[in-house]
Amino acid sequence: MKFKGFVSSLSLLFLLGSGLLTFFVILSGARTTGVLDKFYWFEADTSGLPGAPDTTRWFNYHWCAYENGEIGSCSGKQADLPFSPRDNFGNSPDLPASFRDNRNTYYYLSRVGWAMLLIGLFFVVLALIPVLLSFFKVGVGAVLSTVSIWLALFFITLAACLYTACYVKGRNTFRDAGRSASMNTKMFAFLWTSVFLLLLSSFWSIILSVTIGVQKVKGANTYQPYEGTSSHDDSYNVDKHTYESGVNDNNRQNIKWWKLRYKKKDTVAV
Repeated sequence: MKFKGFVSSLSLLFLLGSGLLTFFVILSGARTTGVLDKFYWFEADTSGLPGAPDTTRWFNYHWCAYENGEIGSCSGKQADLPFSPRDNFGNSPDLPASFRDNRNTYYYLSRVGWAMLLIGLFFVVLALIPVLLSFFKVGVGAVLSTVSIWLALFFITLAACLYTACYVKGRNTFRDAGRSASMNTKMFAFLWTSVFLLLLSSFWSIILSVTIGVQKVKGANTYQPYEGTSSHDDSYNVDKHTYESGVNDNNRQNIKWWKLRYKKKDTVAV
C-alpha cells in the first residue's frame, strides 16, 4: 500500500506540473503587462514591411510592436492567431520569399499546434480526476489515468513539435533574408518541460497499473475456499471418542461392583 501511494503521489505531482506549465503557455499573451509579456513565441526584424513595426513579437493571441524594451501597439486579439507574416502584414515584395511561397506551411503549423495544445490540456485535466480517485479506488483510477495521460502526452508532444518546427523555419527564413530573428527560450522551455513531466507521469502510471495487476493475481492465487467439513468431522470424532471412553469407564465400574457383590454372597453362604 505504501508503494502504491508513493507512485500515485509522484504521478499526480508530475501531472499537475505539466498541466500548470501547459496552462501558462496557453495563457501567455493574454495580457501585455506584468509577467506574461515576457513570454512570447518569436521576435523578428520586420522593418520596411507594410503595416509592420520595426520589431515584432508574436504571442498566442496577437502580434505586438517591441520598441525601447517595451511592448507597443498590438494587433487585434485572436484566439488562434497564426504565425504567417503574409497574413499578418500582407503579401509584399519586401517579405522573404519563403513566407510568400510557402504561406500554408507556417499558417497550418502554428494553427494546428495551437489546437493540439488545447486538446492536450483537456486530457491533462481529464487525467487528474482518475488520479485523485486512485487514492480511494486504485484499480479503476489507474487504468483511466494511464489512458488519459498517454493521450495528453501525444497531443502536447505533437503541439511542441509543430510549434518548434514552425518557428525554427521562420527564424531561418528571416536570417536568410538578412534580418535578425530569435525564438523565446522561456516559452519553449516551458512547453518541452511540460512534455517531459508528462512522460515521467505516464511511466509512473504504467508502473502503478502493473503493480495493481500483480497484486490482484497474487490475491487470486493465495485464496483458498473454506472447508467446513474438516472441523465438523474432527469435533465429531473427538466427541465420539469421549463418549465411548466414558461408556467404557462406566462398564468397568459396573463389572467391578458386580464382582464384589458376588464375592460377598458366596462368603455369607459358607
